[in-house]
Amino acid sequence: MLQKRVSGCFFLFGILFFILSSPALAQDFDQLLRKAYSSGDSSDIYFSQAKVLIKTKTQQAEYDFCKNAVFSDRGILDSTLYYGNKALPVFKELKDLNKQIYVLNNMAKACQSAGKHEQAIQIYFEALPIANEMKSSLWEVWLNQGISLNYHDFSNYSKGVFYGKKAYEIAIQNIEEDPISVVHALNAIGINYDDWTKYDSALIYHYQVMDLKDRIDTLQIGFTYNNIGNTLIKLGRYQEAEGWIKTAIKISEINNNNTVSSYYDLATYYTNLGRINTKTSNFPEAEKSLFAAKGYSLKSNSKEKIGDCYEAIYELYKISNRADSALFYHELLTRINDSIFNEKNAKLITETEVKYQVAEKEKILAQEKLKSQKILFGSISIVLTLIGFLIVGSLLMRQQKLKNLQQRKEIELQKVIAQVETQNKLQEQRLTISRDLHDNIGVQLTFIIMSVDHLKHAFQPINEKILEQLDSINSFTKSTILELRDTIWAMNQVEMSWQDIRVRMLNFMQKARLSDKTQVEIDLDASLENKKLTSFEGVNIYRILQECIHNAVKHADANLLKIQISNPEPDQIKLTIEDNGVGFDPEEADLGNGILNLKKRVSDLKGKFSLQSSPNKGTRIDVILTNIVHG
Repeated sequence: MLQKRVSGCFFLFGILFFILSSPALAQDFDQLLRKAYSSGDSSDIYFSQAKVLIKTKTQQAEYDFCKNAVFSDRGILDSTLYYGNKALPVFKELKDLNKQIYVLNNMAKACQSAGKHEQAIQIYFEALPIANEMKSSLWEVWLNQGISLNYHDFSNYSKGVFYGKKAYEIAIQNIEEDPISVVHALNAIGINYDDWTKYDSALIYHYQVMDLKDRIDTLQIGFTYNNIGNTLIKLGRYQEAEGWIKTAIKISEINNNNTVSSYYDLATYYTNLGRINTKTSNFPEAEKSLFAAKGYSLKSNSKEKIGDCYEAIYELYKISNRADSALFYHELLTRINDSIFNEKNAKLITETEVKYQVAEKEKILAQEKLKSQKILFGSISIVLTLIGFLIVGSLLMRQQKLKNLQQRKEIELQKVIAQVETQNKLQEQRLTISRDLHDNIGVQLTFIIMSVDHLKHAFQPINEKILEQLDSINSFTKSTILELRDTIWAMNQVEMSWQDIRVRMLNFMQKARLSDKTQVEIDLDASLENKKLTSFEGVNIYRILQECIHNAVKHADANLLKIQISNPEPDQIKLTIEDNGVGFDPEEADLGNGILNLKKRVSDLKGKFSLQSSPNKGTRIDVILTNIVHG
């Protein structure tokens, strides 16, 4: 299970600030609420003392607000919702947006902890307009990230990725002031891709967190080390994974404050370390790690974590041929899974029982009524019997029709399953090829770069022409690596969205450092954000835009490039790429391979290409594509 928890200090300090800064609270009442929130097991005593001092409606709301926060931290859903719903109307009346959004966030967190992911998502959506009204990008990031994580827990990974990327787009604009929000957004995207079995995409986003290490404290990103290790485990790269997991453990042990959250983290990390040792047949170390995980999981009070740990111990004893111990932990695992199942389905079972009891009562009443009618109207009983036979015959015929319909549906379902299995096999082949490209060709290209750098430093002084050739090889190889990464990314996509292409372009500019010289503006029509592209269409469009940016930076010497992606007609896409560079005369200039490649890609998409340019007046390219707008 991936680590999803993030620091709660932001909310702790925020809640204490609001308690302390409220002018409506008397000093004693204020101090008691502060102690109630921060004193843990003694909080009930301070709440009782504060309750006696309540004199106004505002004080009552502050009291309910503090209760809401405490029960949210404890994961007690009913009490969190009860006190939150008491406090919210007062804060709405006072137009206190800060406290409204804090209360809603506490309620959503509690719903998520209780597995009520649909309810948590609804509450987060209720809070988003408040964040917009507050003009708080920090809250917008946090709420979209919360929606992403809940969709992840709800196994709706495509929506989880969508809202994780929304959080990232907002966070990246304030990366200088708030890099940790970027980290949390990348984390949400990565874990969705991981459980979606899109492991290469997951690693791309988790490794981006590592690129921010110079901006943040490493102690804040222990969960990212675990996430990378967890994905590497699924890829069978156990030796690499071990280093990441051990680093996560060290960070978590330094941060350990003996809270439920800390125990949860350590239980996760030690369970992953135990699985690695089991897979590599290091059984003594596996047992040591897993029993450490067992202790932490029990302290975390998380049945999910306890179940994960029991499952890992069962696998260890099964593989190491310790049948009695394996059987013991299999029984414990069964019990904990049954407990989780019963908790999640108790309400559904209760509703089913109520419906059954109502049906039984209705059946008994119907039988008694029929009996009375038979006694009173004996002469009518034969008619009723005939009617009954007719009804039964009708029901049997209807049942047979339903059976035939069901059989047809089952045949259709088998066809769909066969199609899905074929698609899955194709996707597995694509993943295998992309991993081979990354692990073999990628490593070899990196070795070339290192070898060239070594030659430059080992043979000094060196002929200037030879040095130029080595620099050219180095630059070409780095460019090839970027192209290889783009190819791997494209191979892993069954389909793409316009938003994926936009994000990929931003990553390309950032990694190639093109934005240092040229400002690039990408305007994506809002109506296209949810539209899909096939991988063939997406890759060609990405290459077209990439080539345009390259030409504007390298050849046109432009400092501003505008890219507009619009939907002028329902079945038409228009790409407009315009720069303010030196321009050229298309009639006299040698257009070169770049423009020819652009025309070829547009032709492959059955589109129309036009170019307008003149000296010192920049260049404009228009591409019109049809029949690629998919719902």
